[in-house]
Amino acid sequence: HPLFGWLVRNGASPDDLARVAEQKMTIDVLGMNFYPQWSTVQLYVDSAGRLAYRAVEVDGAGFRSLIEDYHHRYRLPIMVTETSARGDVTVRSRWLTASVTAVKQLREQAIPVIGYTWFPLFTMIDWRYRFGRGPLRDYRLDLGLYTLNGPSGRWQATPLVEQFSHYVSDPGHSVGHLKGGSDAVAATSPAS
Repeated sequence: HPLFGWLVRNGASPDDLARVAEQKMTIDVLGMNFYPQWSTVQLYVDSAGRLAYRAVEVDGAGFRSLIEDYHHRYRLPIMVTETSARGDVTVRSRWLTASVTAVKQLREQAIPVIGYTWFPLFTMIDWRYRFGRGPLRDYRLDLGLYTLNGPSGRWQATPLVEQFSHYVSDPGHSVGHLKGGSDAVAATSPAS
């Protein structure tokens, strides 16, 4: 395996790696998380010689091609296990439309995208809050279909709830039918 030397240099024992190779598992579905502001980055070496990264797109333009690449490499059905966009309702609505449209286009190409999850459903608090010192509001991430409504602590539906519900109520129109039907999924899945 191309990473064998690196794994051994970083503490893995050759015997443990051999056991892992002997007990390899197959997967039936490949889960993929994609957040337009965070998922597509460029790695580079900074002026101090350290490995660093920077965002190269914030609109999610690489979403569709990334799913295509994963499917062609692994020959497995894909489930979008997490996606959403950070920003106001307009930003999130635009990403919801773009990502669902991309799923439909992929399915029309017989790329078996078999599931889609908008995550999180609600406004969430960034993981950095655990170690931060600022007020809670500084860690608020508006990614969800529902938002936390001020100091009352009540959840309020955004227009995204209706938009998402519309997609769910008419999946044939929203994401279309997988070209080739269920046979396309069976043909790309390893035998169970």
